[in-house]
Amino acid sequence: MVGLGLRQQVEQAGFLRANQAIIKWSTTTESHQNRPGEPGFQVDRGRFDELLLNAAREAGVQVWQPATVSNPVNPPTGGWLLNINENGNHRTLKACFLVDASGRNGLLPGKKQRYSEATLALYGYWQDAAFDGPETRVEAAANAWYWGAPLPDNTFNACVFIDPKDYPSHSPEAQRDVYRQHLAASTLLSPCLQGTLITPVMACNASGYFCEHSVGDNYIRVGDAAFSIDPLSSQGVQTAMSGALQASIVVHTLLCSPANRAAAQQFYTARQTETVARNRRWAGRFYAEQDLYPASPFWQKRANHNPFDDPPAPSIASDMQPATMAQDDQMQLSKHASIVSMPVIKGDWIVDQPALTHPMLERPVAFLGNQEVLPLLASITRGDTIAMILEKWAHFLPPGLGIKALHWLWTQQILVSIRENNVGEDKVF
Repeated sequence: MVGLGLRQQVEQAGFLRANQAIIKWSTTTESHQNRPGEPGFQVDRGRFDELLLNAAREAGVQVWQPATVSNPVNPPTGGWLLNINENGNHRTLKACFLVDASGRNGLLPGKKQRYSEATLALYGYWQDAAFDGPETRVEAAANAWYWGAPLPDNTFNACVFIDPKDYPSHSPEAQRDVYRQHLAASTLLSPCLQGTLITPVMACNASGYFCEHSVGDNYIRVGDAAFSIDPLSSQGVQTAMSGALQASIVVHTLLCSPANRAAAQQFYTARQTETVARNRRWAGRFYAEQDLYPASPFWQKRANHNPFDDPPAPSIASDMQPATMAQDDQMQLSKHASIVSMPVIKGDWIVDQPALTHPMLERPVAFLGNQEVLPLLASITRGDTIAMILEKWAHFLPPGLGIKALHWLWTQQILVSIRENNVGEDKVF
């Protein structure tokens, strides 16, 4: 929000801010888990989206609302033809590039692959529910889990996540009955039933999935149109915003730097794959931490995850070293470190850039702070002490940042002590 210049508007929108959540997950009693740092915003998505939309208008974006788009056509001459219905007025929009940010259903056709257990969410909004405080509430049940949060307008959103197999009928009456039965069985959300349900009970697919082709020469899928993560990972808004930022730089590169088109597409695909795998690992761990119902198939299936998603275990036993650096230690770069070329964000572009790879790193690293990593590593000679390395780095980094970068290389076992690692050769980058 700071980067968009919307911090003040968000702070003045009246969103609730809680510094803890109420969790009933791994013990038989409720626990209040504090969130470190400044309390986040518990936003009303309608109001939050309105703030973003107004900011887009002020930035010069032409907005048609309410409006629907259908039947995108990609003619042989290139670009797109879009049919727009705005309050009964139909028009055809010609565009050279299409950003599909239309949510789970998506505007563009394409194959989606589910990567998690099938999950259905039933939710509704309540008024006059008997809750005190702004905290989010999360609870495990034998064959479901519950999430609920108060909103600034004094309503309460209560959501039940179940296996679709436990929900044979999709009639409105069945939705309401299953939903209310779960709320009645909940310790944390049952106070809803003392209030009034002011919306129909709604159902949506909460399974994780991804599109096989999220970017092309003249289109890109963003947000839920590209992939969806398990809601238990609690990273939905953050993931959406970081993905949108990446997508904007990818689109800029595709439109304005054709020479880097392949790099831009490779970058976006890799980040999407990485985000899905990381959130799947997080969700799997959260499901596994639930120990109230360890024998339940609902939980056992969700706690399991594909070992392919896990990053490889570091195989660097020869580089094990003390926890602290000695000032007079002679240093060298680990023999496991190497440089590869990979697409990265550089300013407002996606470009191929030399990047450091090592078994301790989740993925290659091209920058330390704002400094390219290659000149830093290339300046290190086998046998340099800490003082010698920092003196060389004074041409690249301010002293404080130099110390932090050196410590990071040490803790990641990329920079090692010759005293502890007397087997190896100079690395030349």
